[in-house]
Amino acid sequence: MKKNLTKAMALGMAFAMVGTATAFAEEISKGLPLANTAAAEQAETEKEDEAVQEAYITQSGKVSSVSEEDEKGLRVVTIDNEQGGLRFVLDSMTPVLNRENRSLIQAGDLKEGMEIAVVYEANSPMGLSMPPYLGKVTAVVANTDKGFFVVGHFDEELTDMKNSLKLNISAETSILNTMGTRQVMTAEDVKGQDAIVFYDITTRSIPAQTNPSLVMVLAAAPEDTAVEPMGALPEKEEEAPQLVPLRKTAETIGWEVKWQGKNKPVLMEKGSISIEITAGKAEYVVDGDMVKQAQVAAELKDGVLFVSNEVFVE
Repeated sequence: MKKNLTKAMALGMAFAMVGTATAFAEEISKGLPLANTAAAEQAETEKEDEAVQEAYITQSGKVSSVSEEDEKGLRVVTIDNEQGGLRFVLDSMTPVLNRENRSLIQAGDLKEGMEIAVVYEANSPMGLSMPPYLGKVTAVVANTDKGFFVVGHFDEELTDMKNSLKLNISAETSILNTMGTRQVMTAEDVKGQDAIVFYDITTRSIPAQTNPSLVMVLAAAPEDTAVEPMGALPEKEEEAPQLVPLRKTAETIGWEVKWQGKNKPVLMEKGSISIEITAGKAEYVVDGDMVKQAQVAAELKDGVLFVSNEVFVE
């Protein structure tokens, strides 16, 4: 009797395993949204020490205000979210993608109450005001509640850094650059790049696979085309800015310079004034909440940080 019971239990477990495998295969063939895949569940359970540093940050929220366009073609947009919100600058060159119909729209098309996602470089300087103030952003995705999208870095196999999504790019996939143009771009142009990806369904596999409808390849804007955020110091026409060694110049005129760690801005303090400067960036933060724009980006040479002499104008 005991032997028969053991055999029956083993047989039952075998049937259960076969049934589970069959159901899983059916789900792969149908395709499911990434949010429901095993790959997404794996990504959520990754340990912090195994997390991958992304080049771009995505912050989502609901538009609470959009300013009128100023004489320089700039608008300030504010979003609300559980992280305290965000204020950022849009100009006529900032790509705004509409997730609803996969089209490019204008900054003026953003309306109060619209769900959007802001994409910006991970090392972008940000003011400490409430909500935090950011300068120009890389891209915006509008109507994010109308479909799935992801921002990530895709390797030579077109798999993202977290091994959660693999792209199967076809002739039906629109591939754009940040200027919004589709030149002669193929899957090869996406390999090794950061990109915004629109998709609808994925397989339930690790990594999940999808046929994206749209891919926008991201690239940092050249420093000489950077847009001056509102509130920045006016450019001096009488003399061109020059790069000078930060610590030597600052200490000579009474500033205290503090190194805050790798990948963090260098802090300068003088009396009640503070300035944070990040290598590779033209933007710098004054008094924790005002983002200003130099004409020349800070540059690290042989371990010495050089900055535009505009930074020292009080």
